[in-house]
Amino acid sequence: MYVYNKDKLINLIKKAKGEDKTVSKFAKEMGVSRPYLNNLLNKKQKNPPNPDILQKVAENNNQVRYVELMVAAGYLDEKYILGDKNDKKVRSINKMLSEYIEKVEDINPREVVPSYNYDNESFWDDKKECVAEDYFIFPESYVTDSSYALKITNNNFKYWRIIKGDYILIRPANNEPANGSTILVIIRKGGDYNRTIKRYYIINDSKVRLEPDIENYGEIDKSEVKIIGFVDYMGRQY
Repeated sequence: MYVYNKDKLINLIKKAKGEDKTVSKFAKEMGVSRPYLNNLLNKKQKNPPNPDILQKVAENNNQVRYVELMVAAGYLDEKYILGDKNDKKVRSINKMLSEYIEKVEDINPREVVPSYNYDNESFWDDKKECVAEDYFIFPESYVTDSSYALKITNNNFKYWRIIKGDYILIRPANNEPANGSTILVIIRKGGDYNRTIKRYYIINDSKVRLEPDIENYGEIDKSEVKIIGFVDYMGRQY
């Protein structure tokens, strides 16, 4: 058993229940009694529901996924799911996660991508030390072994047709982007510190242009541009 986050689990179960279902109906779908569910929702239940109950929660809603429930309940540890794939324990947990996804959610595990929050400062400072907060599903053809998602928390990217609550699929950039590449980038120019999405155009060995140039940067030194990764896809949770 890993860390049981009672508040997070209760919030997920409430989200899964929704406003339309009664406690009695949802308890029946979960295979538990109404008093048990009431106690659970009121945080009077000391231990988390067993995985079979969480499986039924996941099967009877389209808002909350089994993996999220298992992590919140302490049956899976997110830091191992997202850890070093050469570690035996990591491989074991990843295998378990893949089996859950295939069995319960009928989803290709390769499509499931760990997601970080745009407002999480540690993501921008050092993603390696940042723990993912969520998961999102993207088409397999766009996903690489190193892909991850970033959940957008504002409407600053409307000109990209990306709005608050959307997820963007990021692929780490190991080399300089080609002309016209869409990138997630930090721009440090003078006193400006801008986290944004741009298209990248090479001017010469030391200068680039980033579009759309709504900030009127013009040509900018490469040294003022920190490329986080390529933006490969956008997903929206309806």
